[in-house]
Amino acid sequence: MRVLFMSVITLSLAGLLSAGAIAHADDEGDDADGRTLDAVQEAVEKGAIKPFSELRDIVSRRFRGDIVRVEPRRKHGIFLYKFKVLSPEGQLVEIEIDAASGTILEVENE
Repeated sequence: MRVLFMSVITLSLAGLLSAGAIAHADDEGDDADGRTLDAVQEAVEKGAIKPFSELRDIVSRRFRGDIVRVEPRRKHGIFLYKFKVLSPEGQLVEIEIDAASGTILEVENE
């Protein structure tokens, strides 16, 4: 079940990237023009950031549970991913990860 869910998320993100879907603006205003996904795809192709699959694996190894949402964003020119993971205990955990280094920057329990 978890593998199927992760496959759906991966395929959904891949579809969004290839379709050039519009992302929402982040709180810092760096992405007010809505081109985050295009920029993410370009950065991955240039090797400037890690592919989504590597970042997902980093989060999955460190946090137990199901990834229920992923938001790529750019903040102050830095590419980040915000993962929301639902733990087996029902706790929603937000993990912010640097897309270039794979470093986990912030963890919040909601």
